Amino acid sequence: MNNHTRRTNYLLLIITLLSAFVSCGDMDETYRHFWDEGEKVYPAPVDSLKLYSGKNRVAISWIIKGDPNVKKAKIYWNNNTDSLEVPLQSTGQNDSTYLLINDLAEGTYSFDVFTFNSNEDKSVPRSVVGTVFGDSYGNTLLPRYLQSAFHDNNILTITWGSPADETSIGSEINYKNSEGKSIIAIADNLSETTTIENFVSELNPSITYRTIYVPPMSIDTFYSAMQTVQAKGAPVYFPKTGWVATASSFDSRPGSSYRPPQNTIDDNLSTIWVNQISPQVPYPHTLTIDMGSVMEDVAGVSMIVKRRNETPRLIDVYVSSDGNSWSLMGLFTVENVQNIVQNFDFTEVQNMRYFRINAREPSGNTPNIVIVEVGAYKY
Repeated sequence: MNNHTRRTNYLLLIITLLSAFVSCGDMDETYRHFWDEGEKVYPAPVDSLKLYSGKNRVAISWIIKGDPNVKKAKIYWNNNTDSLEVPLQSTGQNDSTYLLINDLAEGTYSFDVFTFNSNEDKSVPRSVVGTVFGDSYGNTLLPRYLQSAFHDNNILTITWGSPADETSIGSEINYKNSEGKSIIAIADNLSETTTIENFVSELNPSITYRTIYVPPMSIDTFYSAMQTVQAKGAPVYFPKTGWVATASSFDSRPGSSYRPPQNTIDDNLSTIWVNQISPQVPYPHTLTIDMGSVMEDVAGVSMIVKRRNETPRLIDVYVSSDGNSWSLMGLFTVENVQNIVQNFDFTEVQNMRYFRINAREPSGNTPNIVIVEVGAYKY
């Protein structure tokens, strides 16, 4: 390497070093305000964030773990167009917060929560999604099916159908006692019958009831629309002596498979009527009863079924005095319950000799029908 080359290299080295010193000085000036302010410490975000649904409101809760510098929180929703500021008193321990947000329209919401320190530094967000209930939800709530309400010697017995929904917890019953005072009784969903004592039908034979709902993670209780039911005296069932039953088909296979329609009027819970199996006869299935003579003031027909897929779900009931001219009494829903008498009241009492049950569809996915007993009654 000659002297000229060495001088050139030394010169380049000196220029590079001078440039580095100048750049470092500029960088110092650029970041000096960060050093002057010290290291920025962001506040702790909320932890264990939860949302509880309610009627036109929600409740939100969280925990702040061990940060005494947290001074407030802000909650944003509706794409940050709505917000709520919450002052906080931090102890440096696990501080819990529970608050309500009211006057919300029905719908689904996403809430973002930030915490702030005294310098207005904010934490990373935490989010939670939940539902606000309102009138539209309330209008979908159905009362539990009340099958019957009978009174006898100042005792009211209510028979219930299946619970309306898994979020229903019971039903609220309002009636008057012997002193004329309004009393509220609660029937839980586990009970198929409710017994109320000191019920005086002469004062007011009607009762009102509504079903109670509590959705998951809800701070509010909801109710179905109020229903009014006329309590009746205990039904008196007509004796079945001399009755004749016929059907659209029946299982005529020999032995234990022989299950004719006459089994529905033998007062024996171990015998049943089944439609023809081989060859298969599908729905609808019809059962006709001849009571032998005209019965007066018939208030309805009854049925006993077994808890199985073959239980009919929807039935039409027709009545006739001569077996030729038939009148429709209504479309009724059959509860799929085991060996419980289900009564289907007519809107008006009838003088009749015949009744016909036309089963439209089953409770489960099957073409067959199974009925244990049928009957007729008056009050």
